[in-house]
Amino acid sequence: MGLWVVSKKKFDVVRLKFLLENAASKKIISGALIIGENGKTRLENALDSYGEKSEISFVQRVKILPILKVLDIVRRGFNRTPEEFKKSLKDPTLRKVFLNSFRSLQKYGLTLPQNFYMPMMVVWNFTYKCNLRCKHCYEDAGMLMKGSPNELTTEEKFKVVDDLASNDIPTIFFSGGEPIIKRDFWDVAKYAKEKGMYLSIASNGTLFTKGMAKKAKDIGFGYIAISLDASTPKKHDEFRGVPGMWKRSVEGIRNCLDAGITTCIQYTFTRNNADELPKMLKLREKLGAYKLIVYNYVPVGRGSFEMDPTPEQREEAYKVMYDELEAGHQVVASTAPQMGRYCKEYNADTVILSHYGSAKNKELGAIAEIIGGCGAGRAYCAIQPDGKITPCVYMPKLVVGDLRKQSFKEIWEESPVMISLRDRSDLQGHCATCEYKALCGGCRARAYAYFGDLKGADPGCIFNREYYYEFLRANHRKHKTLEREIVKQQVV
Repeated sequence: MGLWVVSKKKFDVVRLKFLLENAASKKIISGALIIGENGKTRLENALDSYGEKSEISFVQRVKILPILKVLDIVRRGFNRTPEEFKKSLKDPTLRKVFLNSFRSLQKYGLTLPQNFYMPMMVVWNFTYKCNLRCKHCYEDAGMLMKGSPNELTTEEKFKVVDDLASNDIPTIFFSGGEPIIKRDFWDVAKYAKEKGMYLSIASNGTLFTKGMAKKAKDIGFGYIAISLDASTPKKHDEFRGVPGMWKRSVEGIRNCLDAGITTCIQYTFTRNNADELPKMLKLREKLGAYKLIVYNYVPVGRGSFEMDPTPEQREEAYKVMYDELEAGHQVVASTAPQMGRYCKEYNADTVILSHYGSAKNKELGAIAEIIGGCGAGRAYCAIQPDGKITPCVYMPKLVVGDLRKQSFKEIWEESPVMISLRDRSDLQGHCATCEYKALCGGCRARAYAYFGDLKGADPGCIFNREYYYEFLRANHRKHKTLEREIVKQQVV
């Protein structure tokens, strides 16, 4: 939705709503989705025609003029030359983003946060197989396990790609298990790329040889995110369950970088490695990785409550990341929705745009509220290895549909759980009244893991810490290593 920043001036949400929800704008948005005589929408014809001598009829040209003007405003908002912008509009992924955005605005209007006609990203847990045995694995994947006999066949995987591509879903983020352990992975990924989708991989990196890195480069992956959970081998290997894996993961990072792929380090922030964050930022710099993505730990799968950081530890981590961003180092991102709240609360020069990116508040400040923190069931969802759909990878047991029996569109539009997640009016705890509700919304997976309630308070937030410590008091006999936290913290 960053495509809607349409001025060199800073656009706040009020101005954006005025721009997009007046009668003329609504007419343009609806008109853009009308199918023309050549079988394409007016929007697609406008994307084709921008900066080109058009072969479409004069009548068609007149009909798309308002859309061309909107595109030109977008170009100026991003400070692109006409030639640069024309080239970017040829990208099939960007075209899917445009189509998805227009359809979202037509269906929902501008909402805070934005509800999407189709998810902007699907995380596909490609397999239960893995060569590691990580302590925090949400999927409970295992050491070279055979996996569920119900894993999708190769033919079914191709059908899933067709289904996603036909709905103009722009992005697939492959995860697992370890996705590249499957022989059919590269064929399926290549097919998805041919369908115009932006692709990325979450990997433990240990299998990324130079040959594997070249395959990823040749297919055209946008980025590879490789897991490292400590700056030195001992702690990482203990966390990942197999000796020698830190060295192999680092080698995988170097192989991907050498192949010319944008490569990130993904670091899961837990109670056990909370002190590693500053060291991981230095390691990112040393290795030359593009970003350090700090993952929001959720106690599901094999992940225990004992490893969950306290709200205070999380707040300290946000401070470290905030300082890095404010120093002008756009090298860190976080999947914790509270990071956006932290930046806004302290009037940062930087805003967080989803889990991967950041931008200057001056140009894109309003967009953070539109993207809106937690995207489960609203902006993204997960596909499990057997074709089941869940709202988030951190809700692996909350199945809302089955691609073997239903279309993706049917699941996304009709699932009561998905529909409920798009409504933040009935959140609980501080999440209900928080002034940053649109920007953050709390992690719904954390609320569900702790309380079995998708609308519950996110106990990881400093403003909800009483819920966290009440949970410890009620469950300390089950989680004895947490007892000391009750003594240490004086929370009413």
